[in-house]
Amino acid sequence: MSIAAWEAELTRLEDELDTQEEALRTGQVREVAEFAPPDSLGPLPPQLADRATHLMQRTALLATFVQYQLAATDADLRFEQRTSKHAGAQALYLDRSV
Repeated sequence: MSIAAWEAELTRLEDELDTQEEALRTGQVREVAEFAPPDSLGPLPPQLADRATHLMQRTALLATFVQYQLAATDADLRFEQRTSKHAGAQALYLDRSV
């Protein structure tokens, strides 16, 4: 069990979360890889438990934000589909002179 190795993995996760949050702020979408520490690390050292807990909470908040964004986007698309059907029907004209 290496504290330094665990710290490096947690730093890698923090960097990934920073990247994902920035991508969401700028409207870029990309797949998020699942975090799985290497088996060779062994159990998490107790002195890093608070840091790991904070990262899990941060990950959960990010996931919740993405879920709300997806729901809002779905609602926007459904609204756009409903209103565009009606707008298209209203903009249709028939020229009898032809």
